[in-house]
Amino acid sequence: MEELIKPYERFAYAYDRMMSNVDYVRWASYVADLFKYYEYEPRDILEIACGTGSLTTLLAGQGYKMQGLDRAEGMLTVARQKAEKQGLDIPFVQGDMLNFNLQQRFDVVLCIYDSINYAVTESDLESVFRAVSRHLDVSGLFIFDLTTERNIVHHFHSQTFAENHNDYSYIWKNTYSYQDKICHTALTFFIREGELFHRFEEIHTQKIFEVNTVKKLLQKTGYKMLSAYDMYTFNRWSRHSDRINFTARKEEEIEQ
Repeated sequence: MEELIKPYERFAYAYDRMMSNVDYVRWASYVADLFKYYEYEPRDILEIACGTGSLTTLLAGQGYKMQGLDRAEGMLTVARQKAEKQGLDIPFVQGDMLNFNLQQRFDVVLCIYDSINYAVTESDLESVFRAVSRHLDVSGLFIFDLTTERNIVHHFHSQTFAENHNDYSYIWKNTYSYQDKICHTALTFFIREGELFHRFEEIHTQKIFEVNTVKKLLQKTGYKMLSAYDMYTFNRWSRHSDRINFTARKEEEIEQ
């Protein structure tokens, strides 16, 4: 039996194991280094598209007051279990980064690991920036990253990944369209339920954005782009960058 479901709902079951190569400790350290670099001492931090809460819990363990938001309830379930196991009191709420409204303000909003690429049009990207702005104090920081065309072409385009485990298997197929700069990913899972395996399929769509487009939309929505660095560094991005980390400061309130 096959079932097409929303992205990351059943992916959550095996996400942390499939992404075990992602160095969240390094990511947390880099975020803290950015705070120091910009001489900023935040207290309240929101992570949008927080997934299973790996970065959220790490930063909470370092003393930051964290909150997490994600569209996929399946990922949030894992995040809540993770926080509870570590004795951390972190609110994890369901919401879409394009239009969420928590009626709260934060010192910093984070969005990591290509999540912004799920905004598949310039209009969507502008919506994310506006939603984040509603939740940032003036002078607050928005820190996020984008995967690049180089990364998609070199590591994912026309490639298929697959693994078999005792309780799950998956097939991961990727296709990139140079014309519209869209990467389509088809994920097929087989998850053990008792003696049988249940088949699920998720379709993921991500958009590549140019740095100039990001800067333009940040300015339009009341931010000043402070930097666009090659990931984990304080070096300007280049054509060799696989991921670009952006830091923007909210300069003014805008009409929503």
